[in-house]
Amino acid sequence: MGVLRSYIFSSLNDGVIPHLREPVEEVFDKVVKQKGLPTRQDFRDLRNRIDMLDFSTRETTRLLNEVRGALKRLAEDGGDA
Repeated sequence: MGVLRSYIFSSLNDGVIPHLREPVEEVFDKVVKQKGLPTRQDFRDLRNRIDMLDFSTRETTRLLNEVRGALKRLAEDGGDA
């Protein structure tokens, strides 16, 4: 009898779980939106912005070093004349 009861309850659980999951997800989404908690997409957007800023900073540093080198060369060439 225990096996039959387990089979019936497992079948009921399998049928009920999808119906329970949707309301729980809706409640979770409402809480996240109401509290203003960051979502995964927010974290992705932030990571992408940081990556863009990091790239821009590295590129700017590289260009500044080139300008400094060019100014140094000009100063050395101008001092010889």
